[in-house]
Amino acid sequence: MKKPLLIFLVIAGVFSLLTPAAAFQLGADWRLEEEAFVLAGARVQWWSSGRWGLRGGYNLADKYPSAGLLYRIREGLWLIPYAGLGVRDLFAVSGISFKYRMEVIAGLELRLDRFLPGFSTALEIGLLPAALTAAVTGEERSSFRPYLGVSLQYNFGPGTYGNDLDLLARLITAEAAGEPYEGQVAVGAVVMNRVKSREFPNTIREVIYQKGQFSSLPKLPRTVPTESAIRAAREALAGRDPSKGALYFYNPNLSSLEGLRFFASSGLEVTVRIGNHIFLK
Repeated sequence: MKKPLLIFLVIAGVFSLLTPAAAFQLGADWRLEEEAFVLAGARVQWWSSGRWGLRGGYNLADKYPSAGLLYRIREGLWLIPYAGLGVRDLFAVSGISFKYRMEVIAGLELRLDRFLPGFSTALEIGLLPAALTAAVTGEERSSFRPYLGVSLQYNFGPGTYGNDLDLLARLITAEAAGEPYEGQVAVGAVVMNRVKSREFPNTIREVIYQKGQFSSLPKLPRTVPTESAIRAAREALAGRDPSKGALYFYNPNLSSLEGLRFFASSGLEVTVRIGNHIFLK
């Protein structure tokens, strides 16, 4: 096995060992060929609870496996841009040199959960930098060509990336890691109460990513849920509500002046105080 390929596989293995799995995706790829999209292959992708992902694929036309190391540039509600490095023809079935099989990947994933739970689609471009300047002689091989592809993916496994438990546990960790356990469950219950309320979106993901609601939102993709937050999220999902029906919470010691003014003039009813948090409805 070529040394660069071995290094690539070692790096991918380290990422898979050091970061907990948060999602698995199965997918099918269609590539643009002569002004038409044709079924080109299948893929399986693993995503960490952060933004890193590993991919394995199989090209139906050239009959070779591929691999990739991906990174989600930004976590969004519907659109998720990503980039990465990949290896076409992973085991050199074609006999092409390793440097001509290394590719740069750029894509944009669109979540379809609202219409097809668990599904997403992605538009992706891949090219081989070394092949752009190489003088390729002999018969043209598809392995060298850039591609524009579309994929349909299905999220499955014990922890779909962004699933309700994982996302809620990350929010609880970010908002209430230092709070009593009852307060952590109450934070999760606020999210669940909003899902049930007509004043807010009707899914956990949409409630959490609603603009201007949670100050911890930018750091959620980097947040690793604590064990207590995972337990608290499970209890909140099961219907437990120490917040007593609250739709809001805040920490008066940490809130901005704008936030303090809002809660002081909102006319909201305080339902309970737990730790440093005040809960209201």
